Amino acid sequence: MSNPFDPQLLADDLCEVHRIYSDFFSHLNMETWEKPVRGGSKEWSQHETVAHLCALTGAGLESIRHTLRDETYVFDGLTDRYHFNIYNRHGIDEHLLLPTKELCAEFLNILEETACIARNLRPDQVDLVSEMPIYNRPVRIVEAIGILMFHAGLHHSAQVAEPAGVPPLWNQLSPEIRHRVVGRVMRALSLLYRYDLGGDLRTVIVFKIDGPGGGCWYVDVSPHGTTSREGIADGPGLTLHMRKTDIFCQMFTGRLNLPLVLLTGQLKLRGNLRLFPRFGSLFSVDARS
Repeated sequence: MSNPFDPQLLADDLCEVHRIYSDFFSHLNMETWEKPVRGGSKEWSQHETVAHLCALTGAGLESIRHTLRDETYVFDGLTDRYHFNIYNRHGIDEHLLLPTKELCAEFLNILEETACIARNLRPDQVDLVSEMPIYNRPVRIVEAIGILMFHAGLHHSAQVAEPAGVPPLWNQLSPEIRHRVVGRVMRALSLLYRYDLGGDLRTVIVFKIDGPGGGCWYVDVSPHGTTSREGIADGPGLTLHMRKTDIFCQMFTGRLNLPLVLLTGQLKLRGNLRLFPRFGSLFSVDARS
């Protein structure tokens, strides 16, 4: 099994995400640029989604740069995760002012520079950490790079594609890359875990995915620390068994038809089923008390 946080693999995967977005941007239709995604009031337009990708990924890149220089990076206006929504909206609004070509070019440049940093990381730099207010512990540089990779390559890849009437961009990721993406998402879940909501919860949440790119991962939760691993877990509290990586990608892009996948057996839940409805809040980015 490959290490999803190997710097060279991170660089390779970022280059693939860069290629996918570069091709996508070359076919942009300005008639869909301001179109709301799926017509929902809570969804961003294609323009807003790219602006968000620029703003948040750019801030993450700056944090990595500062860490490599042994400097502290301050996320202006983001003192903790409770202020994330306001911080996020401010970043989007600032980038909406850029011309379309300039906005797209900025995002591609961010991906390219992040890949270059990953490619040139020295062994003594891999475990350097930085403070990121939305996470529950300091973040290693390779973890931060992994988050930037799947933030673009998975998390917003349906949102940006839907107004153009094309399939989610994650469809273009190979099974090998999808496998690594799952591992990176698992690590992000361990970083996002809400100790204030979890309380004395002690459990292991298992993700078992069949087919190409699949495997078995788990997040081990306790009041004293949360970790993620690839492999078989002893005594899981809740198991999510998916028939293919597509189900995982749909889930983490907010595009999963839950009744359908449960009815057809594409997703099977075993164990403490009361944990499943709590998943979104226990691992939320935009925390609310």
